[in-house]
Amino acid sequence: MGATRSVEALGADFLWVVYHDYTSLGRAKAVTRDRFAEAVERGVTFAKANWDIAIDDELIPHPGFAADSGDFIARPDLATLVRLPHRPRVAQAFSDLLDEDGRPWDGDPRGRLRHQVEELGGLGLTARVAFEAEFQLMRPGEGGWEPADHGRMFTVDEIEARWAWCEQLLDGLSTMHVPVHQLGKEYGIGQYELSLLPADPVTAVDRYLLARQLVKALARDAGLVATFMPKPRADAPGNGLHVHVSLWNADGTDATADPRDPAALSALGGAAVAGLLDHAGAQAAIGSATPNSYKRLLPGSWAPAHVCWAFGNRAALVRVPSRGAGRRLEYRSGDASGSPYLHLAGLLAAIIDGIRRRAAPPAPVNDDIGHWPDELVRERGIARLPGSLEEALAALEGDDLMLEMLGPIIAEHYPAVKTYEASAYRAALAASGQADSEVTEWERTTYLEPL
Repeated sequence: MGATRSVEALGADFLWVVYHDYTSLGRAKAVTRDRFAEAVERGVTFAKANWDIAIDDELIPHPGFAADSGDFIARPDLATLVRLPHRPRVAQAFSDLLDEDGRPWDGDPRGRLRHQVEELGGLGLTARVAFEAEFQLMRPGEGGWEPADHGRMFTVDEIEARWAWCEQLLDGLSTMHVPVHQLGKEYGIGQYELSLLPADPVTAVDRYLLARQLVKALARDAGLVATFMPKPRADAPGNGLHVHVSLWNADGTDATADPRDPAALSALGGAAVAGLLDHAGAQAAIGSATPNSYKRLLPGSWAPAHVCWAFGNRAALVRVPSRGAGRRLEYRSGDASGSPYLHLAGLLAAIIDGIRRRAAPPAPVNDDIGHWPDELVRERGIARLPGSLEEALAALEGDDLMLEMLGPIIAEHYPAVKTYEASAYRAALAASGQADSEVTEWERTTYLEPL
């Protein structure tokens, strides 16, 4: 009963039990006060078939989890229990997913991340992770949703104009114990960037998802939509989700920096970078998880399109933004359309692989590679990131390490869901008569509000 009392101590009348699917959508059931004890001790049930439902709410053809596949259990992790500041009578907790016998379920994305944290610990290392998320505020217009703000990048005027909303967001995050590094008006029309402070990997993802939930809820309450869709408009900047990872030895020292040269990486840091680059194609299928994602990953767009790394260079896939102690690796290709648990698990798996192989990274690319001619890119032997979700899925199918990271359940069901999504997009694109470089109404209908 102690666990139940911890829910009741928040003074809530309702508990939302939440898990996140492959597209990072929060799935939930609401529990009333008289059912708190049952929910906390036993969890709540969901159909396994949910995992074969795509973001358009369609069950994929020939699903592995069909009507006869049974259930899984979402049991609240009370370490994530919070009172929602914008819903005063509601407490919420993210969940550990169990099979019907009450054992940890291998299809749990959060559990897959925990596994990689344990693997990293076996090397005597820990990771600290911070998320940097871009989103856009949209309002209803004659032709659908349009940007809510038209102010300039990082201007005081724009923060001033939207301050009442920003203040509510920052206060709410503080109430939920989500520490914020900074919030600012980004380059795109109506675009903002929210940067969170680092935490252990699982906590970092939990906090990011809680922050995204609050951003979307407060926008909705204001008659707006906050979208984290990778590319709402072809002629405007897209929304990325940058992941900052630092590595630490058991004695608390920085494992990434070279103690003899503040302008260099340690051998371990270089191996981590090499691992990230070696698995970047497969990683794209997990961290850039929609057809729309690949309209953001274009050369010269301030989003990475090439598999390279650099110090300070924002055109690189892996950027090393800091010097000396406390150095970190910033992975820049991902967006909010995939599971952040799986995205981060994949990044850690790639880092671990590079360290175990003692891999050496290629030379850094310190120029704006997005504006290099194709001939120079080929001459330097630098690969491109996949140009479509189909290409990324093919890379994933050919990467044994990434498939092992996903585990047998997710490695079977995730590609099937994403293949259906890619096919649905191709059919809609053909019906529209638009070019692949354009952003279609199907994409906006499918992604803008849910993401």
